[in-house]
Amino acid sequence: MNQLMGLPIGGQQQQNAQPNTIAVNVTVIMPTGDVQLQIQIDPDIPFNGFVKGLSEQIFAQRMQAQYEDTIEYLLGGANIQSNEMRTLSQLGFENQCRLQVRLKLKGG
Repeated sequence: MNQLMGLPIGGQQQQNAQPNTIAVNVTVIMPTGDVQLQIQIDPDIPFNGFVKGLSEQIFAQRMQAQYEDTIEYLLGGANIQSNEMRTLSQLGFENQCRLQVRLKLKGG
C-alpha cells in the first residue's frame, strides 16, 4: 500500500512526485496529539480506497484498538464518509489540499 500511497517502505515521502499525482496533507487529530502526513496519490482513485491505505498508514504509527470505530474525514469543512466511492478529484481534492482525520479514544 505504501507504493499506492506514494510512500516507500518506512513511510518517508518521495522526493519526486509521479506525473499524475497530487500531494494531500493529512492532519490526524487525536486526544494524545496530532500527526501530520503528506501523501502523493493519484486523484482518480476512489475515496474508499484512499481511506483504506490511509488507515494502514495511521495505525502503523498508533494502536487502532485504543480508538473508536468512528473516524471523521473532513475536507474543507465537509464531512466525507469512509465508504464514499467518488474519486478524490470528484470530491474536490487538489494538490496541497488538507484532509483532517479525527480519532477519538474509546471511553473518552
